[in-house]
Amino acid sequence: MLPPPSANSDLPPADAIGELADDICVTSTAAGPWPARLVNESADAYFARLVESGELDAAVRFAAVRMGPRRATWWGSMCVWNTLRDQPDASPNAAAAVDAAVQWVLTRTEDSRRAAREAADAVGMQTPSGAVAASAFWSEGSVSLVGCPDVPAPPGVAAKLVVNAVTMTAAAPASAERTAALLQSLRIAAEVLATPSPWSAVAVEESPA
Repeated sequence: MLPPPSANSDLPPADAIGELADDICVTSTAAGPWPARLVNESADAYFARLVESGELDAAVRFAAVRMGPRRATWWGSMCVWNTLRDQPDASPNAAAAVDAAVQWVLTRTEDSRRAAREAADAVGMQTPSGAVAASAFWSEGSVSLVGCPDVPAPPGVAAKLVVNAVTMTAAAPASAERTAALLQSLRIAAEVLATPSPWSAVAVEESPA
């Protein structure tokens, strides 16, 4: 059994300082509604308070918009993969979709972004794997067909898809099981927010000596 949020040292401390929660919420109103913020409350403190108070769905939404599309897609991929690895009968298309999302995160090329869209279509966007792969496609660039006039990806769609992916992985008949799954995903979010980006390491490895 997972420990309660108050016993989880992976969550940011309530007195952490940094960017303000209000700035993030005000610029991401479409992802709300947002629970009330304290005056000058930091993003880390707000995130921790949402988890402590059991407002886990709001915490998931806040983490997704705070991370930005690329980091959020990385987070969503890890959450989905956490579930897939315990499902030996999972569809090969599901694993391929997560792989495609991760490939875009690491390379951020147009080819990998388009490949993520194809992988999402193959498994279905109504699945966690499909949603996280689709988030890569909707993160940037044009969402129109190749050769057609560019149609910029609308802001906020990628975050919503990541939220869908994370919450779908937590779907369970018992509320206690859902709570435990969401808490695990939020611990992963805290780790993602606190550690260097994986693509930074890839860039260093590929740089000439």
